[in-house]
Amino acid sequence: MTHVQTPQRTKKSADGSQPSSPADRIVSIDVIRGIAIAGILLININYFLNQAGQTESPSGSDTVIWQVVDDVALGKFHFVFAFLFGVGIHIFLTRLRAKGLSAWVYIRRMIILVAAGLINSMLGGIDVLMTYGVLALLLLPLTLLPRHVFAAFGIAAAVIPDVMQLLTDLNAVDFHLPSIVLPLLSFARTIGHMALGFWLAGHSLFSKNTRVPVVSLFVFSLIGSVPILIWTTAAGARTSEAHDIAFRTALVPGFMYVAGLILLLRTRVGWKSLSFLRFYGRMAFSNYLGQTVLCVAILPSLTAHGYISAPAGLGIWAAIIVVQCAFSMLWLRYFRYGPLEWVWRCGTYLRFTPLRA
Repeated sequence: MTHVQTPQRTKKSADGSQPSSPADRIVSIDVIRGIAIAGILLININYFLNQAGQTESPSGSDTVIWQVVDDVALGKFHFVFAFLFGVGIHIFLTRLRAKGLSAWVYIRRMIILVAAGLINSMLGGIDVLMTYGVLALLLLPLTLLPRHVFAAFGIAAAVIPDVMQLLTDLNAVDFHLPSIVLPLLSFARTIGHMALGFWLAGHSLFSKNTRVPVVSLFVFSLIGSVPILIWTTAAGARTSEAHDIAFRTALVPGFMYVAGLILLLRTRVGWKSLSFLRFYGRMAFSNYLGQTVLCVAILPSLTAHGYISAPAGLGIWAAIIVVQCAFSMLWLRYFRYGPLEWVWRCGTYLRFTPLRA
């Protein structure tokens, strides 16, 4: 069973305006991206409930449930999403150079992403697209660095900001940094996550013949995740300290998720269980903005009837994911790209791309 598909030998326009085949995709990336998108909504559902008018704070079992959500998802799926975004940048630039196209195509692509992020923010969503677009533009010149220098940058950018921020938040160390610096560290950590994805994509992370020791990566990150979970639990449910620990240490369990899913998708059972998420992941752009639209449109009418408990909130989350998965599968039966993915592609290459499958 092969998850890295072999490109079909078809004649394609060098300008990228001709439709790409699904066979050109690395399907395991789509699956993991779909899981990351679902995980991001899991993190954001509480925010959307509050925006919809829910003012009552969770208590009792709800507090425990939302803390478990933080332990499982907070920061982890943002890491996975940013990491895969870096992987996607590597794939896009590699194919761009193979076609002999200018880097301006990439720049235009990211400017469109920034615009989409701005629209998402205006709709009321928690947006990462605008940040990702800007950071991807900053990452472009860094990709020209020697591999070992680029890898060192990625590791440093991913680790140092979290360590500094965590020590500051826990009042363990005062770095005497200007107030504007600490927020900038969040951008540094995200570009670090992208850089790590870009770097490991260059080592064929998602290929069975990869030079990356995926099993060792999973084992060590799993071992590292255990004391982090204990530390977070000891900090108390829904405390600011538990939140900071869960978010600032997300790199370790995030790597566990990526490596674990790669290994799981290599098995017959894992592939059969999760492969349907490839449709959800192929339409990640549309589904991410779709989450905002659905939550903003639906949740106010639900919160108007009273407090939404944690189990009910998780039920709403699951219902949205199921609806979006079903829509993605149906849409991609007839079309090559998701609706926003198609607009993004046409804008990237400044040419009309056929949409029908």
